[in-house]
Amino acid sequence: MLESRMIELIKNHLEISISQDVSDFDNVDCHIYSESTADGYEVYMCTNNPSQPSICEDVYYYDHDLAEAFKNQIDYNDKTFYICDIIYEDCYFEDTLLELFSEHVEDIIENDELDITLEEINYLKKEYELEDEEANSTKVV
Repeated sequence: MLESRMIELIKNHLEISISQDVSDFDNVDCHIYSESTADGYEVYMCTNNPSQPSICEDVYYYDHDLAEAFKNQIDYNDKTFYICDIIYEDCYFEDTLLELFSEHVEDIIENDELDITLEEINYLKKEYELEDEEANSTKVV
């Protein structure tokens, strides 16, 4: 199964959308981007309020912390994200989405609302070593 398909499935399952288009900046729940400090250092933001970010909670010195912050925002029920394209690439957000996919693969397979084919279901069961409950059930006569 292609990684892009897995990312599509996890985004659908979690009902999240990610935009890298700056024109969407004002229309999302969570903003992930970089800023420069007055003395020329680059810091990284993950905030729900970009006009008044909390220095203690929203500012990161290292960009490698942003993927975990992104996962936390999903846990806090944020659904729409703006992620700066450079940060999206440099911080391996697709890898984070693939990790989320592996954490939720059983739910994704069981969820009839997703547009997932039988071939994809069988592949995922094999790839993630998920048991087929119907095949493993025993009949009592």
